[in-house]
Amino acid sequence: MAGRLKALDVEREETPGKYADGDGLYLIVAGPTSKNWSYRYWFKGKERWHGLGSFKDVSLKEARLARDAARLQVRAGIDLVQEKRAAREEKKAAEEVVEKAKTFEECAQAYIDEHWNGWSEKHRNHWPSSLKRYA
Repeated sequence: MAGRLKALDVEREETPGKYADGDGLYLIVAGPTSKNWSYRYWFKGKERWHGLGSFKDVSLKEARLARDAARLQVRAGIDLVQEKRAAREEKKAAEEVVEKAKTFEECAQAYIDEHWNGWSEKHRNHWPSSLKRYA
């Protein structure tokens, strides 16, 4: 496939390799069932590959539009790969914060343990059972 890709050729291609469409758009074929679109660009002297999606989800026309949008961002000084990496790390950090947050049960148990010695016998029995019943 030399020059611009054609939709039918893209659909039929099964030989592993990288097939250029032009202006940095590539179809990357890893096997008969694995085809992905990627945009190749240079940012501050480094070659970068920005994934645009699977062939199953993104048509040739959509891939060209996504490439054009990505190209505008790169021209505006945005490193797409670094931006994606930063977003992924931010999401991971937010998930870790949620994981580290104590549950209501853990907080309630800590409160009960902290005040246990200052409570009467009746109060000691009332707190845990009320929490289990109503909370």
